[in-house]
Amino acid sequence: MASLPSFVGSSTLKVEPDYRKHSTTSLSTDKSPSISYPRTHTLTQSDGKSESIRSLDFQEALSMIKDSSRIETSCYVPLLQECIDRNSFSGAQNFHSHIIKTGSHQDIFVMTFLVNVYAKCEAMENARKVFISLPRKNVVAWTTLMTGYVHNDQPDVAISVLQEMLEFGSYPTNYTLGITLSACSALNFLELGKQIHAYSIKYQIVHDTSVGNSLCSLYSKCASLGSAIKAFRKIGEKNVISWTTVISACGDNSRAAKGLRFFTEMLADNVEPNEFTLTSVLSMCCTVLSLSIGAQVHCLSIKLGYESNLRIKNSIMYLYLKCGWFSEARQLFNGMEDMSLVTMNSMIAGYGEMMELAKDDLSAYHNGTEALNIFSKLNNSGFKLDLYTFSSILTVCSKMVALEQGNQIHAQTLKTGYLSDVIVRTALVNLYNKCGSIERASKAFLEMSTRTLISWTSMITAFAQNGQTQQALQLFEDMRLIGVRPNQITFVGVLSACGHAGMVDEALGYFDMMQKDFKIRPVMDHYTCLIDMFVRLGRLDEAFDLIKKMDFPPNEFIWSLLLAGCKRHGNTELGFYAAEKLLELKPKDAETYFLLLNMYKSAERWEDVSKVRELMREKKLEKLTDWSWISTKDKVYSFKPDERQAYGDQMYELLDELLDKAKSFLGNESLESSDLLDEDDEEKTFSSTIQHSEKLAAAFGLLNIPDAAPIRIIKNISMCRGCHNFMKVISSLNAREIIIRGSKRLHKFVNGQCSCGDFDD
Repeated sequence: MASLPSFVGSSTLKVEPDYRKHSTTSLSTDKSPSISYPRTHTLTQSDGKSESIRSLDFQEALSMIKDSSRIETSCYVPLLQECIDRNSFSGAQNFHSHIIKTGSHQDIFVMTFLVNVYAKCEAMENARKVFISLPRKNVVAWTTLMTGYVHNDQPDVAISVLQEMLEFGSYPTNYTLGITLSACSALNFLELGKQIHAYSIKYQIVHDTSVGNSLCSLYSKCASLGSAIKAFRKIGEKNVISWTTVISACGDNSRAAKGLRFFTEMLADNVEPNEFTLTSVLSMCCTVLSLSIGAQVHCLSIKLGYESNLRIKNSIMYLYLKCGWFSEARQLFNGMEDMSLVTMNSMIAGYGEMMELAKDDLSAYHNGTEALNIFSKLNNSGFKLDLYTFSSILTVCSKMVALEQGNQIHAQTLKTGYLSDVIVRTALVNLYNKCGSIERASKAFLEMSTRTLISWTSMITAFAQNGQTQQALQLFEDMRLIGVRPNQITFVGVLSACGHAGMVDEALGYFDMMQKDFKIRPVMDHYTCLIDMFVRLGRLDEAFDLIKKMDFPPNEFIWSLLLAGCKRHGNTELGFYAAEKLLELKPKDAETYFLLLNMYKSAERWEDVSKVRELMREKKLEKLTDWSWISTKDKVYSFKPDERQAYGDQMYELLDELLDKAKSFLGNESLESSDLLDEDDEEKTFSSTIQHSEKLAAAFGLLNIPDAAPIRIIKNISMCRGCHNFMKVISSLNAREIIIRGSKRLHKFVNGQCSCGDFDD
């Protein structure tokens, strides 16, 4: 908790002794210091003619007032108000000079209004000078100055002014207390706020609307939601600000459902919400993923005339994106004539989420491309990109394995100064990791001036996924040494690193440490790492025993790991069991059916082969499509086995040459695979090993990507062993780095070795 400022030495506001002289009924009940002035004013020019200021243009009035010799002091007010409306600091200075010239600076009313003008124009030094020059200082003047400091992000100075006011002998009104509470809220001065709360109770102004609103906001900011709600309940006349404050308080304190109930209560009380109420409610709908309530709020906003309000449209669009209504969100986006940075950021992040929910990798890539198009449009829009923009688009690039675009955005973060931000740096670590560039990921991490737990965890995970076990474990120990406490995800990275290197004792030791030293209960991902380790080592019975000891049912990924291990190590019976369990969880997963079919065929269980084929026909499974894609020079090239002539003879001549060389190293058998069968032809593999899509993509990459650059390929299904062996050979023969991200694993081939430790999919 923040300590009280030094000027509140006794921690008690000394306002009590003489305050009884002032009746509480005389306190202002306005939401702000109220300064009344006549609506029509005249000025007398040097030639004796009079003219109404209201009928003049601002610049005309500014010009005429410079030449006038006699003027009513009240006629300054509408002109000064125009300075506020125009945010015209120079205009305020001109009128200030004229006020002094004509002797009107003795008018407390005009000069107090001038304090307000300078404050609204963000010129607090000028406001303070005018305040000091006042011939008399009443509570409105003091409160106006305090309000200026609070609204110009100087709440500590506002509290200093309050102390000066009390020492001067002036006493606060309800609005003075309200603005003081706002300053306390900005500074997290809860104890001082409680003193003011007690004071307002003693003098029976706790029911005042402005005081109650400020108390509610203060307690919310200081994470005391119960006290905030009590302060709200005490308000005598609740206005829309009161309701919005308590609704927002619930949202800010992770009680979104309670906030929505307050909104319902507000509507029942016939209080019409404003745009801030609606955006707060829509934000809470996002938190609880309540699309039904959000859609109703959308309708209400239209009914209340907020259909074109950008803040509300942004909130609705983001809700639809979060809840999966992507077409509706896109329709809103396309219909916007005016857009803000928030609008575009939301759509970029939304397309990033759509990539996670896409039905296949091609759809996901299309969504990522749309996000990049919006980012390009944003770059040309004149908006100043922010932290959220860069972190969102870098996340999209990492999901697309779009290194070229990521490099361009990296350069842009450097140019705009956002590269120093830990969130952007962490996003870069993730990008380079996903693209298989562990050296650049490590460089981005090492250049961070500050590191969060997420940063450490991202780098540990990157080392683990790229097969650099010792670096991952050393980084984990470094993290512990400087006092950063690991979380669940950190241990996933550590266990993955141990499993990758087959370090059973170390993995079990860290698993034990996680539970005993850090009181972290194991979750599915922790067990997945251990099972993957045992499967890699061929210790299938231990993997299966661990599955049976889990406190929760295994997911499809665990069964697929066990199935892959059984296929690799020849444990057909356990493999059949794993396949059946996998099909219970994913009854229409074509890839699992093809694997099971091949296992039965390898075991010569022809009756079971027929049963599986019949089951596949009954379920009307789509033919498993093998395709890969590669991106270069901002273009995407896709490859399918049945499109042999799409990219010309040169590529296929190179591929045939590479296959011949690979056969001389490994033999024909090591390059063949019957992992995936074509449902239409029992005698042929799903696609000939020679034609598997990643081989076509690799040949294309060798022809079209510069020698110094890695070849990055994305494949929609698992990689077969024959293709895995082929990539190892050509990475050595051609001295090229080849990175293939399959449906389950990242493979980085360098000098004839793969980062997966030769545990292919």
